[in-house]
Amino acid sequence: MKSALIALVAIFLCTSMFGQKKDEINYSDPFQIDSSEIFLIPRLIDNENQAAYGKGKGYLPWGNYHDIYFYNTNTNTTRKLFDTTLAIIHTFTERNYYNKPVNEYPLNILPKHIVYLVRTDNFNNDNGLDSDDPVYLYISARNGENLRVITPKGVHILSWTASKDRKILMVKAMKDSNGNKKFGVGDDEIYYRIDLDENISNIKCYPVL
Repeated sequence: MKSALIALVAIFLCTSMFGQKKDEINYSDPFQIDSSEIFLIPRLIDNENQAAYGKGKGYLPWGNYHDIYFYNTNTNTTRKLFDTTLAIIHTFTERNYYNKPVNEYPLNILPKHIVYLVRTDNFNNDNGLDSDDPVYLYISARNGENLRVITPKGVHILSWTASKDRKILMVKAMKDSNGNKKFGVGDDEIYYRIDLDENISNIKCYPVL
């Protein structure tokens, strides 16, 4: 009887252990910075980290990045881009399962900088960071250091275009003109010019339209 009881307990414990499924951590394919020692390894938004974003009125864009790791092959060290700051980072390239990436080398990686489109601000105060919150334009050095938000708070970035000499960014954006904490019908589109500088603290952003 005692042996049978022990056997039943063992079966129960094994069943419980195998029945507890842990959500996986998922990464995107890496990007190498030209022929340098730096690789970017994006961590995807997945079941493992979705709870951190809360539950707002919008949706959580799966396939976007939760954070980006910068791996240095010379020093064998890794650092996170946003670290403790909760972020939803737009993907660098559009990929599908049947063809190669649209851009083998991301347009986000400029000669001196990397450009990111990121949600970090729960603008509508709905207890969740999601698709209803504004996208800001961030810039860092090509090794991931000196990360800085460039565009104004509360302005939603729609797109950006680099000049041929990669010294200026033209940014199409939308402001919450009607004050309803949303971006869409009834809101005005505006343009910003961003003058790049190797010293990121010297980068200037100002409206042109």
